[in-house]
Amino acid sequence: MRKLGSGSCRDKPRSGLPGFIVPIGCSGVGDPAARRRMRRGSRAGAVRRYDNATTCGLVWTANFVAYRCRTCGISPCMSLCAQCFQEGNHEGHDFNMFRSQAGGACDCGNSAVMKESGNLPHGLSHSSPHLSSPSSMSPFCFLPLPLALSFLSSPTLAVPPTHSLLLTHVFFFFANSCASLDKVLEAMEESSLYLDLLQDLSRLGAAMRKIMTKSLCNPNVYTDLTQPSSNSMNNEYLKQNKTWYEEALNSIPFGEVPPGYQDIPTLNGPLVHKTFLDEIVFWTVKFEFPQKLVCLLLNMLPDTEYELFSDQDLAYRMTDSFHLLHVMIVSLKNMMKSICVPSTLHDKLRNTHRVVNCGDHVMKNHCYWPLVSDLNNVLSHKPIAVKFMSDQRLIQEWFSFLSMFQGMNVNVRELTQHIEFEPQTYYAAFSAELEASASPMWALVSHLRDSETRHYTFSVLKQCLHALNNWFNAVGFAHSDMGDPYQVSFHLPLHRYYSVFMCQAVRAQGARLEEVLPPQDLLHLIMVHPLRLQAAFYEILSGIWVRNGLQIKGQAMTYIQCHFCNSMVDADLYLLQICAGELPPDNFIMTVLDRFHVLESLSMSPRASNSFLDSEHEMTIIESCLTFLATLMTVRTNIGLTESELAQLEMVTLLCMGDKTHSQLMEYMPEKCGSAAQSRDFETVLSRVSSYRAPNFEASGTMQQGMYIPKDEVWENLYDPIYVLLRAVQRRDFQASLDRFKLYCKQSGNMSNSGSLWPPFRLPSPVTSPYTDPQRVIACRSFHAVLLVLLYKALNETSSTDHLLALTVYLLELTVEYQAKHHSQSGELVAAQFYENVTEEVDDRPDGQFCKWFLTDDIFTNANTVVSRVDLNPTPSISSSSDGELDGSDLEMDELEGGEPRLALHGAPRPRPLPSGSELVLYQEAASAVVPTGETPTTPDTPTQDHLSPLALPPPTTGNMLVPVTQSGSPGVAAQASLPAPVQFPPLLAGTEVGRRGGGGRSSSSSSPSCSNRRHHGRSYVVPHPLHLRSRRPAGPAKALLPAGGDGSMPPSVQTSPPTPELSHFSSLPQLDSGDEYIAVEESIISLLIKLHSKLTGKPNSYRPNFDESSDSRIGDGPFFIAKLLNKIGRYEPSARQGILDTISRIYCKREEDSSASSEEEARAREEKRKRAKERQKRVMAEFAFRQRQFMEQNKAEAAEAEASGNDAMEVEEEQPERHKEYDCVICNQSIPSTPERPVGLVVLLQATSVLGHRTSQQKPFSVPTSDSERTRLKQRRFTLGQFMEERADTLNRYFDYNSWLVSMNNGWEGGVHVQTCGHHLHLDCHQSYLLALRSQHRPNSTLNVDKGEYWCPLCRQLGNAVLPISPEIGDLSALVKHPSTCDSDLVEEVDRLLHDLTVPTFSSTLTNAMARMMEDMTIATYAKYRNVSSNPSTPSLFMFVSSILRTNLEVELVQRGGMLVYQAEDVKMDVKRSCLMPLLHVLGFHSKILSGGGDSSVGGVGGGLHWIRQTWASITQRPVTGSEGAVTLREREVPILLRDPVTLLLQLILLLPSRIDQGYLKCVVGSVYRVAVVRAAVSALRSLNESQREQATTGGPLAPLLALAHNTLRDSPFFCDDQVLLADQAQESWTVNDVTCQVRETCLQFLRVAALLKAHLMEENAPIIADPLAECGTLEQYLGVWDSCSVVNSAIMGNMCGTYRASEVSSPVETRLGDLACGARVWCSEVATFASQAQVAASALLTTINFAQPRLLRLPHSYDAIFQYYHRRQCSQCNSVPKDPSVCLLCGTIVCLREPCCKQQEVCECVQHAIDCGAGTAIFLVINSSTVIVIRGPRVCLWGCVHLDSFGEEDRDLKRGKPLYLSEDRYRLLEQQWLSHAFDHTNKRWIWHRDIL
Repeated sequence: MRKLGSGSCRDKPRSGLPGFIVPIGCSGVGDPAARRRMRRGSRAGAVRRYDNATTCGLVWTANFVAYRCRTCGISPCMSLCAQCFQEGNHEGHDFNMFRSQAGGACDCGNSAVMKESGNLPHGLSHSSPHLSSPSSMSPFCFLPLPLALSFLSSPTLAVPPTHSLLLTHVFFFFANSCASLDKVLEAMEESSLYLDLLQDLSRLGAAMRKIMTKSLCNPNVYTDLTQPSSNSMNNEYLKQNKTWYEEALNSIPFGEVPPGYQDIPTLNGPLVHKTFLDEIVFWTVKFEFPQKLVCLLLNMLPDTEYELFSDQDLAYRMTDSFHLLHVMIVSLKNMMKSICVPSTLHDKLRNTHRVVNCGDHVMKNHCYWPLVSDLNNVLSHKPIAVKFMSDQRLIQEWFSFLSMFQGMNVNVRELTQHIEFEPQTYYAAFSAELEASASPMWALVSHLRDSETRHYTFSVLKQCLHALNNWFNAVGFAHSDMGDPYQVSFHLPLHRYYSVFMCQAVRAQGARLEEVLPPQDLLHLIMVHPLRLQAAFYEILSGIWVRNGLQIKGQAMTYIQCHFCNSMVDADLYLLQICAGELPPDNFIMTVLDRFHVLESLSMSPRASNSFLDSEHEMTIIESCLTFLATLMTVRTNIGLTESELAQLEMVTLLCMGDKTHSQLMEYMPEKCGSAAQSRDFETVLSRVSSYRAPNFEASGTMQQGMYIPKDEVWENLYDPIYVLLRAVQRRDFQASLDRFKLYCKQSGNMSNSGSLWPPFRLPSPVTSPYTDPQRVIACRSFHAVLLVLLYKALNETSSTDHLLALTVYLLELTVEYQAKHHSQSGELVAAQFYENVTEEVDDRPDGQFCKWFLTDDIFTNANTVVSRVDLNPTPSISSSSDGELDGSDLEMDELEGGEPRLALHGAPRPRPLPSGSELVLYQEAASAVVPTGETPTTPDTPTQDHLSPLALPPPTTGNMLVPVTQSGSPGVAAQASLPAPVQFPPLLAGTEVGRRGGGGRSSSSSSPSCSNRRHHGRSYVVPHPLHLRSRRPAGPAKALLPAGGDGSMPPSVQTSPPTPELSHFSSLPQLDSGDEYIAVEESIISLLIKLHSKLTGKPNSYRPNFDESSDSRIGDGPFFIAKLLNKIGRYEPSARQGILDTISRIYCKREEDSSASSEEEARAREEKRKRAKERQKRVMAEFAFRQRQFMEQNKAEAAEAEASGNDAMEVEEEQPERHKEYDCVICNQSIPSTPERPVGLVVLLQATSVLGHRTSQQKPFSVPTSDSERTRLKQRRFTLGQFMEERADTLNRYFDYNSWLVSMNNGWEGGVHVQTCGHHLHLDCHQSYLLALRSQHRPNSTLNVDKGEYWCPLCRQLGNAVLPISPEIGDLSALVKHPSTCDSDLVEEVDRLLHDLTVPTFSSTLTNAMARMMEDMTIATYAKYRNVSSNPSTPSLFMFVSSILRTNLEVELVQRGGMLVYQAEDVKMDVKRSCLMPLLHVLGFHSKILSGGGDSSVGGVGGGLHWIRQTWASITQRPVTGSEGAVTLREREVPILLRDPVTLLLQLILLLPSRIDQGYLKCVVGSVYRVAVVRAAVSALRSLNESQREQATTGGPLAPLLALAHNTLRDSPFFCDDQVLLADQAQESWTVNDVTCQVRETCLQFLRVAALLKAHLMEENAPIIADPLAECGTLEQYLGVWDSCSVVNSAIMGNMCGTYRASEVSSPVETRLGDLACGARVWCSEVATFASQAQVAASALLTTINFAQPRLLRLPHSYDAIFQYYHRRQCSQCNSVPKDPSVCLLCGTIVCLREPCCKQQEVCECVQHAIDCGAGTAIFLVINSSTVIVIRGPRVCLWGCVHLDSFGEEDRDLKRGKPLYLSEDRYRLLEQQWLSHAFDHTNKRWIWHRDIL
């Protein structure tokens, strides 16, 4: 393209382009009238007249703002442009705004994706219904597009444009660029303009798009333009183009075609393009979707013959005619097959399975996503999904594809050292399973809603089982193989497909469970991998996999994360629940215990240890195992809950873990890959279970969003800790839910003080038919034995935790409830049936073989059965199969009556009988050590055969002990006598001791019993089911299993308890035959529960049976739940009730007798102890009284001597000066006064401020403009105090002497220095050391600029950048300057004398340097443009700067108080920070005296000659200056007194007077200046009136005398003019004389407020509290002491002061006159008259008073959309471009470019520069595209937050959710208050350096 104007092409005719463009504009209209119409308008407009499109079709690119309305949309991907959305009615709809990431098109008018109610009548506004495409355009139908495309002729081929075609040459560029990426980019650049031309043509409307689509889709046009013609040059060009085109086609390889698909042409190639559209799509894919080509294709969408897959009919035609599904699935399979690697699951030698390599770029970069997304799109149409599930070959191919994900990303546990590099492949693995497996799964399931589609489900299940079977064979997994316990894969898509489709078939399609269940042997195999995954999941959470790094925990968290849980963990749990309901219970329970590796930990042997788990993990894994069982028993996600109930449970779970926002709840609710089922009842459920808490904020700046909190009934009835554990991604979320539950119980009074609350585990709801309740597995004898072991360990071992006990009790309660329910339903539980392999001896309970502990599965019988002893090392005997015994090594399927399949074990062996000899018994009470005859006990000096595992010695209170026992009783007695004492051993912690294994220990051979306690982990437990096997012997009562003596009594070792021996006698157990060991238990489940109740309460016999209690409350501690369980057992079963009572009687009867016998002894002992304590107390009190008398007598003489010299000491003390005020240094913690040698300073923060300058003349606040008219109005009407003062300074500079006008006003309104403190003190030398320490700490990311003096306050951590030294005069009464007389008439002379004697205070060099340094810090705190009013700094300008600092801080404090000193209860006043004005006043006064040259007039201070401040004082008081003659006269070009600012005059006098003056001096100065303020206010009021109003004001009203005096003096001058007569005439009707008084009062109040604040600080007292605004002026006058001199409230005083009223009319007599007000007023007014004669306009302007409003931020509109729509595409006023991040200043409304260099000035970007110009370094910007507010403060910037929230009180930063946002008044008020109080540095902590790039 760049060569079109050069070379050979320059000489070629260019008629092709005009010949094409001109027909577009005019050839479409054949009649003359049409031609005349086209001449009147543009050609493009003429073509658009025929636009009759019914759709919008606007195409956009990335970063375009569009809308999506879920109420109007049919497809979730629908989108609308802003214009269509705003013109449509979407009020109250569920819509959001979003920023397009890759581009899109407007769907308005497309009924396939949007409801008719949301569509707009497109085309009707642009064309008339009767206008249609003229017939003369028909011959043109095939010409525009080819002719337009022909202009892309390659210049190197020298082809005439008139005979070539644009599209063919566009494709020529493409074909010529296939060699490399650079060529591709070059081709896109070469064809860019031509593609733009095509897009412009498509935008001309429906008529032109129709022509283009016909050309694109016409095979004849494509053939004519690509076939060789008679032109030789064209032949050469077309041949070359065809060669490159074919090379491009051949560069795309075809994948492997599966067998049976050879007849599908779309899979076998080659690609054949028949139209231009085909080839455009080809190049689009070839070049990886370039934007211009995609936009060109999307521009054609409004045409009805040009559609996407979103249309169901088109998608079905593509599927039916072109085998679209086959192409997609085969392509996906080939893509994944190319990256497959051998699977490492199980035995690598037997594993032939191949899985995808998750580290490949195909997985990491989601290269499969375009295919998968299209597949999900077409499967969303039911006809296509049905066609998919009807094709067996297609389903087979799909599962073949999924099998490549089965078992991918295998994790191998690290056992020795931490993994060096953590792989991140699990991101790709989880994403692939979710997107490529789960999403199509849920798309298919969504169409299986009724029984009519059941056969499709069965078809999928059949193929899924076939795929699972093939996978088992491929990985070499057999019945006897349980897999490697050190491996785990989280990815089992085949299992989950089977689980989800089986669940859908049963729940929605009415299928029977036996119809969808596999054979039990296959079901057992299917169970293994999900069960292993659950065990590994809990192992990871317990920290066993910690050496694998954080990524393994990330996998576990992702597994249960809300976006994955429905597709992963829920499907796995459902499958395991099915297995629990169908497999034999004992088999299932023992398999679970083995997979969790806890069988060895459940051994009763104190020597037992776990060969798989570390001791630190044993208890945690047992808890995890019980948690898993509780989850499996109680979760009803897929087997009992409706969609509404499930949504409520999920929402309650989220709310219990923490308060959530609405968006968090929407985001964290589990989803089924885009399914909207969970959000259908969202709002209804939310309102039912939660309460809304409106957003609030704290004064520190922390803002909270609108939150939903759970209601009280949620904690009472709905909170389910088990389900919270299932959904808690972080374990701390579960703990948080427990803490919140306990807090609720404490606040509601449900928390008992006896112990800690247990989790309120809920009883599960019933399962739905036809499911079998999974609780059947815990209703087996094996699990009952496990529960007994856990209860026994909880009672006797300290390692057991409360949570473990709570889970044990809960599972026992579930067992009781389940079997009680079956009692009530079937009348009687299954009779006691016995295993065929149960030994003949009823007292034989082998350790670990839990199936042999009880004779029945009835929990009520088993709970009452006493387990006397447990054989620790049972040795099973192996029987042959010929004996009829079952062989446990073989698993086979048998048939019961009725055809039910069952599992049977063959050859289950019997335990071997115990050998003769000694046994090892564990007794509960202390017992004797007995050894067989002829053996000697082992002592520390006696070597043992096994000294590797000695047992720890016990504390004296230990009750458990191991003793060897002989067969008979008498030898044991004899042996006992020969021993020194028995050895007592403590209760052993699980896993802490390793027991010795003897020859008769546990067998580990493969022929061991199925329920034995084995130490290998390679096989599952398969035991006979009690319902399927019959016992060989009748049932009988349980016998006592403790060994009895010869007479039937207890063994002697149990009857006697010899004394405890020395602990040093024995170090280990005697060496015994391990086959003879057993442990004495003598407990039942009921007895253990009763003892645990007493243990938890700390009281014996604490349980009180209450079998009638039926409370449903689940709030309580351990004793509560144990008592509840015991009551249930007794209530449900009468025999168990009697057993409970008998057990209580047996346990506590003897104990109560012993306790009653010892009660009298204990009472006597307590009485003796009480008597001894009283006697000891008497002795101590007597001794104390004696020493007290001795002390008083000793000091009696000293007191007499001190009395004689007391008066002298008091007199001396009175002469001593008052102690100086002490300050606490926060660094060295010393409390000392501030001295000149070691001064103390305040931690202060200096910052420039322009808050005062933003006060506006309009009382109503301005708003951020949202239209051009509002922006113009804002610029015209916004007049600020800063602008006013700038104009005033210009006027004064123009007419008066430079030195004179500089001391007539202040200049800190913009860029003034504000000083604030946190109130903490430190020594200046400590501060220097602190700064040195901070400089030595190199913190690269610190936001502290220590080099510029910044630091954190060591105590409160607030920012500071200077130390304000405290003068020793503060708090020193000796430094107070008192007036010598009480006569007020002499005070004027006294003030003049003080000014005459003006001297600079003398301090030590340390304090002087500190004050100088402080002044330097205040100077550099603001920017150079604000320091001086001129380019040449002078002494007057410096003095102006110093006094302006004081003025700024007083005015800012007044602003923070609300602009007035009135306090009303309903007002929200800001907290004024601790004041530092007094130290600041001393520093400023010190430098003011230096700048004024002291009292020496020769220094030539500010005024030169006679000291200027004395001359000013003389002008104010109208008294001659001492030392000068005559009256005070105004010098030439000196500013008149009335044109000076009264507040400035007051502050100058205060700064130059001594720092500590008496209140009398202050009253004199304030009163004198106030008279000037009153006269000035009166003159200003007269200036605002017309002649008639002035006449009324001077003849009537309270201020008439003063106004008349001023009017008479000024009326002869041109001061009064008629320029405001019109304005006054308009206000004549409403104007009254009282308005003048109010105006004067308001003007005087500006002076009174500042003066009152100044007095409060100087006198160190509080400002007056005023409740009534109308009384503010009078109250302040009284407070300042000017009520009796020049009050504007008391008219009598004002009249008397002016000399027009009689003395008798004065309501408050004036005893003293401080000068003649009338005389002074005449002089001051005459000065103004003189100046007005020279400059009338300037005099009027300088005396114009404007009542400026409080500074406020611009008001924001309620809806954020109004701001966004106006600003997000608005151009910048400086660079005239649309900013990427447009931002609006909330101070002035200026739009700026954020983070863009286009408007940079002197290397400073626009935002930073605007912050300097507008806010003196502080600015607040609203970032339009993110709705956030950023604050710039000097060199830093912070993200403050959002002031616009959605309807649920949430922020939407970066507009990611796009919900409608509305202004939060509370947040905006907080932002404004932080700006006014200069608190940004303190309240916001997330500051960063902006480096001038914003």
